[in-house]
Amino acid sequence: MQPFVLVWMLLVPFIASGIAQDLTPSILWKNPNITSSKDERIDIASAALEKAVSMLQPNGQFNDSAYDTPGRLYGQMAEFDRLTNQTKYKQTLQQCFALAESPNYMLNYGYAAARAYAAYQDPDFLDLAVISWTNARRYTISAEQAASGTMDVKQFNLSLSCQGATLAGGTYYSIYPNDTTLNSLASGFVFIFFLLKFVVNSAQRSTSLFLVVSALLAEATSNQTYLNAAIESANFIQSQLLNPSYIVLDYLSSQSNESCSVFSMSYSSDDSGIFIEGLSILADITRNTSTETLLRSAVVAVATDTSWQGLDGIIATTTTGGHYIVRALAALYERNMLSSDLREYIKEYIGVQYNAVIEKATSGGSNIYAMPWIGPPRTSFFSYAQTVGLTALLSAIQLVDDQSPLKSSDSPASSCTPTAKMTTSPSPSKKNTMGAVVGGVVGGLAVLALTIVCVLLCRRRHRQGNHTPLAVDESSSRIPIPFMAMSVPMEITGGHDINKAKNARYLVDANRGQSSTSPGAAETDVTRMDVQTESATPLEAVVSPPNLLHTERREDMPMEELLRLLNQQLLLGRWNGLDDELPPEYSEGRTT
Repeated sequence: MQPFVLVWMLLVPFIASGIAQDLTPSILWKNPNITSSKDERIDIASAALEKAVSMLQPNGQFNDSAYDTPGRLYGQMAEFDRLTNQTKYKQTLQQCFALAESPNYMLNYGYAAARAYAAYQDPDFLDLAVISWTNARRYTISAEQAASGTMDVKQFNLSLSCQGATLAGGTYYSIYPNDTTLNSLASGFVFIFFLLKFVVNSAQRSTSLFLVVSALLAEATSNQTYLNAAIESANFIQSQLLNPSYIVLDYLSSQSNESCSVFSMSYSSDDSGIFIEGLSILADITRNTSTETLLRSAVVAVATDTSWQGLDGIIATTTTGGHYIVRALAALYERNMLSSDLREYIKEYIGVQYNAVIEKATSGGSNIYAMPWIGPPRTSFFSYAQTVGLTALLSAIQLVDDQSPLKSSDSPASSCTPTAKMTTSPSPSKKNTMGAVVGGVVGGLAVLALTIVCVLLCRRRHRQGNHTPLAVDESSSRIPIPFMAMSVPMEITGGHDINKAKNARYLVDANRGQSSTSPGAAETDVTRMDVQTESATPLEAVVSPPNLLHTERREDMPMEELLRLLNQQLLLGRWNGLDDELPPEYSEGRTT
């Protein structure tokens, strides 16, 4: 068990760091290079948007999907005008928001109002976003409520902390007083409980972007209240629902007697996409280094998770996950606060989604888009799929002429070439993220091997230190010394002339345990002693036969050759005259 634990202790950090730090777009990503011009992209997005708007009913709703789908479209109408610097859909949006006064008012409308304000600077849209935020705030736990464990709108005691952190910033999924669920989507979204004059009592409580709308309102108004709310929600998600892989989990219970149980360890791309978008706006406002670092890890985690995409990088989910992920990355890219490697990484990832949508999810100039984006295309309009595909089309508009702030000025003819070069002819330095994983594993194994060797050596030395030495025969005239410790190192590093310090060191080894009356001790002359006299053999035996190690350059000889020559010396009778001596005695496992 201990070796197994040791392996994981060594390998996991290498693997995790290899994945987290490698921001080279995968060579397996399919078609990340966008070749169309900005005008062409605008035309494609405009045609798809017009198709969706034309399918709205007189009440501003679709007849084939839920109530939150039109809200998503309203945000896209405002976003298109903002990106193209026009007011084409402003009047339509004013009418649609007026028609949306309904007891079933749900997801995405608060976000759409905030985006409309960013596009048109019309205070009426800002008022709508503020109303949705204000009512959602009632169902978001404040710092005071988290400390007291009580909330007016809930009929149970709250856990004072979960995972060692406060529940402040968590937003409830439902307005029901006994519903204990704090949802990541709700904490990223804003509840739209009423607009203008209607109060929502719907059984199915949808949620809209609380973190995102708080950050958008903070960005638009510079009001500290919205900023604090955004920070609290971001902290809640990070401390309670962000797993070690930087993926956002679904929800947990806030009731004190339920031990902060996470109801489901499953997660969806929607949750992480919402979190990244809110975090990107928040990071742009605060310029907080830790927030930017968290964003970097979350982006890579989302772009490499195979739960919703294949190795080709194409998002294959049939939920709104693709919509939220791509929109979040586009928001992060647009704010232009990224390192060049992360910026290019996002650009290519969005390029993969854009090309998949226009090549696999539609056909024949129908302007109808399907889900999933891996195909096949649809022949009939479906508002849910259309609005999700629209996000990829809109997000790609800003990538065409946008350049990294770290790049030097390029000529107009080469302004769009970096991506094309990287995707059509990958250079040798462009690695797949799998390479980082393999490198991490190899590095981990190397460290593991070194650690095991060190442990074994330490244990061996410990045993040696505790071993009782054998008694030395006082009548013996010399103590045998292993030749490898005496002759070989000195022959490799130099000739016979060595300094006195080295002679003294070897002399201590040679006479260790030797009797003061030993003939060997009496015959030793330190000032004239070289390596061969330290071998404790009689001086007469040293002179014959000639030393074969001097016949060629010792420093150029491998260890195996040196050992072979030494053995040959022994065979030729280097120790002649010792035939009558008994072989030396060695203590088992002991060296001198």
